[in-house]
Amino acid sequence: MMPAYFSYSSIQSFKKCPAQFQFRYIDRIFKKDEGIEAFMGKRVHETIEYLYNQKKLDSIISYDNILKYHYSQWENNWHDKIAIINKQVLPIDRDRNIPLWKKYAAFYYRTGESCLTKFYALNQPFDDNVYANEYELDFLIEDNDDYRIKGVVDRLDVDNEGNWMIHDYKTGKRAYDQKEADEDMQLGLYQIGLEKERHDISSITLVWHFLQQSKENVIVRSKRTQSDLDGLGKKIIMVIDQIRSKIIRKEEFMPKKSMLCKWCYYWEECPVQEGPNPHVGI
Repeated sequence: MMPAYFSYSSIQSFKKCPAQFQFRYIDRIFKKDEGIEAFMGKRVHETIEYLYNQKKLDSIISYDNILKYHYSQWENNWHDKIAIINKQVLPIDRDRNIPLWKKYAAFYYRTGESCLTKFYALNQPFDDNVYANEYELDFLIEDNDDYRIKGVVDRLDVDNEGNWMIHDYKTGKRAYDQKEADEDMQLGLYQIGLEKERHDISSITLVWHFLQQSKENVIVRSKRTQSDLDGLGKKIIMVIDQIRSKIIRKEEFMPKKSMLCKWCYYWEECPVQEGPNPHVGI
């Protein structure tokens, strides 16, 4: 079945492993499984969204309330399909009388808490010109119905002069250098979508917040020229054409074995793997 639309995630999935793309986006096999890193990242994103929503309501944004909300999100969303592959225990948790898997989970909980602590310290009193949190985009590349893209912007800011900022929060260990930021596809796609939707744009800046850095939040910015955006659009069209051609020709979406297989929840469906994924499980 042809996907009704594409997203940055689906395009990246096809590039990493065509078989994974087929299982998720064509066969539509949905699984509750997720890695602890992704789970931690979602809880951090939700908490920052909550912070700015509280600011909009003129509520008191205390550090303690932010951490309490973060804790509640872990409690409310935890499930038994979360995999912890890289098992680490912090010294503070070693002697706690709790199951070992909770000690492994605590490492990531505390990592998320550290991300929020740094974000709070560096961004208070949160007077950013926030237009929206978790802003949904739905647009066409080159105004062609065959190339429909959907995405969600972590945060969108705009000032009175029409200067927009597209923000992305990253909870992974590694930060982009400038070249990587300038070549990033995801926020470039979001800029294309925003420009199709708005007519009050003076400028757009792409902003990444790398929240897990050891000393402070690392913020990397990038600006794209029209030539950059045109080139990105053509790259996306090329990938979508490859996908569409395979579907029309009924060609096989071949697996691409790599270290990423450890984190793949379609191991059982994959024709080049055997049995359950030995890396997944607490």
